[in-house]
Amino acid sequence: MVLFIGNSGIVRKYACTTCIKGHRSSRCRHTNRALIEVKPKGRPISQCTTCRERRKTMRAHVKCSC
Repeated sequence: MVLFIGNSGIVRKYACTTCIKGHRSSRCRHTNRALIEVKPKGRPISQCTTCRERRKTMRAHVKCSC
């Protein structure tokens, strides 16, 4: 897996399509192929940070109103 560190310090992980399809993205060392960003595991976040913090402090599921 090829790691790129941006100016803001965020680490982005990239792998080639062959390794992603073959479930080998963590061991990909191909730099001469087209690289695609590896998405994080799990479901994408659907709430903004403000509503998520409010949900955690109130201990109730609150729909994002932003």
